Amino acid sequence: MTTDESNTLVFIYDREGTSQTDRLLARIAVCRAYSAEMSWGVAGQWIDRGDAAMGERRPFWQGMVAAMKHEGQGRRLVCLVATWNRIAYDPIVSARLRRLVSNIGGTCLAVQDAAAPPPTRSQDAALRQLHASGEQIGPGTTLVRHDGPTS
Repeated sequence: MTTDESNTLVFIYDREGTSQTDRLLARIAVCRAYSAEMSWGVAGQWIDRGDAAMGERRPFWQGMVAAMKHEGQGRRLVCLVATWNRIAYDPIVSARLRRLVSNIGGTCLAVQDAAAPPPTRSQDAALRQLHASGEQIGPGTTLVRHDGPTS
């Protein structure tokens, strides 16, 4: 099987136990946008709802796995979810469901882990600022004076 990114076929999965659709549609949109950014083809989306979204017997998950097996001839197969808990909150159930995908040569991927982390003020930058405002009194030790009111 090739690892050429343009030869990747994505199967988007989600689940929703409530009648809420706004968050569900937003998660699907995130997966579609990520697939487009990666130049991956999208085979479709599978969504388990209600009670089927909570247990281990997931009709749409099973259908997705069957579609992956059928469509994946010579392609890299990816089950794409917005976050890992979209598969299952229970790690044992999640592992069992992901194993069904890996058994047919597919991979599960969560967008949350694939995307670059948001820029934050790094610990190094914070330490540099502290060092600049203080007095180094030993290796790895900086005294930062506080000129505020004393009690």
